[in-house]
Amino acid sequence: MLKLLESKIFFFLTTTIIILSLNLTPLVLQYSHSPPGRTFALIHNNTQDFFFYQSLMNQGAEGSLLTRDSYTSEPHHSSIIFSYFLWFGKISNLLNIPYPIMYHLIRILFAILFLLSAYFLLFAFSVPHPRLTYFLFLFAAPLMHQIEDGGTTREVEYMYWWTGMDPIRRAAYLPHHAIGAFLLVLSMILIVRFIKKPQRKYIIWLSIFAIILAFIHTPSLFILLITLPGALFIYNLNFIKNFKFQISNYFPLLVYWFIGLLALLFMVSQTQKGFPWSQYIEWEKSLQFPLDKELIGAFGFLFPFSLVGIVKALKTKEFPFILVATWFIFPLFLIPFSPMLNISNIRLIQGIPYLPLAILGVLGMKTIGNLLLKTPLPFFSRLKNWHIISIWYGIFTILFIIFTFPTLIWSIKDQIREFWAIYGNVYFDNRLIEAFSFMNQKLPQNTVTVATFYAGNYIPAFTNTTSFIGHSGYTYNLSQKEPLVKRFFEGNMSDQETREFISSNNIDVVFQGPEEMILFGRELYPNVLRPIFNNGVVILYKMI
Repeated sequence: MLKLLESKIFFFLTTTIIILSLNLTPLVLQYSHSPPGRTFALIHNNTQDFFFYQSLMNQGAEGSLLTRDSYTSEPHHSSIIFSYFLWFGKISNLLNIPYPIMYHLIRILFAILFLLSAYFLLFAFSVPHPRLTYFLFLFAAPLMHQIEDGGTTREVEYMYWWTGMDPIRRAAYLPHHAIGAFLLVLSMILIVRFIKKPQRKYIIWLSIFAIILAFIHTPSLFILLITLPGALFIYNLNFIKNFKFQISNYFPLLVYWFIGLLALLFMVSQTQKGFPWSQYIEWEKSLQFPLDKELIGAFGFLFPFSLVGIVKALKTKEFPFILVATWFIFPLFLIPFSPMLNISNIRLIQGIPYLPLAILGVLGMKTIGNLLLKTPLPFFSRLKNWHIISIWYGIFTILFIIFTFPTLIWSIKDQIREFWAIYGNVYFDNRLIEAFSFMNQKLPQNTVTVATFYAGNYIPAFTNTTSFIGHSGYTYNLSQKEPLVKRFFEGNMSDQETREFISSNNIDVVFQGPEEMILFGRELYPNVLRPIFNNGVVILYKMI
């Protein structure tokens, strides 16, 4: 029994199962909350984006190799951006697994691989107390604070508006974020291995990972590119007399760095192909979050200890710890300059900051413990060194739990609350499936369908159609189209206006489902439209 408790594998499995179980708890409860005749859509993180990702999987299952925008009817270029979701769809189709389930399987699978690689890194880098460090990494949480919201005060975690921060959500986040985190950790391990023993195979794998990262999760690659040069420079200050010799040894890493930079620039070039891909650059420029007010609170209890750990890491003169220190601090230093770099400042904290934070926090904890051993207090003089250290580590762990536990409880409740209300685009009327089946069987691929915004968002996830409107980021001229759609479904257009609206926008099919029936509960424009499907919940029309 004692050997089992001391086992590295047992500790990893136990703690990882706990955090992933907490991650899946809201999903399970929401599914069981489905009323009779309705089914929870297994939504994760954000409704609009969840159906956007599924629409891409649907495209892949239908044979597409490049992504198209399923939420705008205007002509546009296909792209490789997000095309990995097409392959998820192909796998889903091959295994006959529904897209939502495949989505969750992929994010959980890569979450496990990411957490396993992070656990391995702690031992590979010879981090003190690796089990404790892994525990801190898993559960490190933002502090709670009060905010004013609609005239009332409520308690939330720091950076509650960015769902990738609290430990329960980030444990198994979006699939591409999980893949990016996994490859980022593997890259860090390979960089350290190359420093210890330069071999070509490490550079080859690093270069492959860099290309994949550029394709799947560019922010992770960006963090690598800004971290590596600084880490090498600081490390080589210890060998200033042999600086030229050291530089020649690291030339392969320079080659890898340039390969990564070229891959990153290539992906940036893909945003020059017009709407919707050109939006990404504009989003990056405009999305600057209040990190100056919230980031330290989001790092929580460990942050002050990490500051001590940074000093200790740099003093060790050991490359793994120098790399960890630069991994944490260099992106933070660049946050004020993110507008000049034409990137959102949030990208600079998408490099798994809680992993280096935990490592540096433990280094800080250990350093403070060593200082306590030297404290000339009578109380300490009566204790053995291991007693002092044990007491200090115990106090540290208890304080960590005290500061962390409220955030974990808040996170679970907040995630459950988010999708608890019975909305039509969250808990589907089961009879919608019949309409989706008809559309897939009878309508040509990419048929342009008009529905209200929320229905337009989920329709491409289940059918081979294109929505006239359906996503705030991927619908061209949404602000102009949405009022027209609302007026149309309220029955307030004349017959002539209806014909012009449908013809000028190349709309093939009108979808009048539960959301649309709220606006107008009868058949729409009988002089202009003829029903082609009606099951009492959904009416599909074509123009006469």
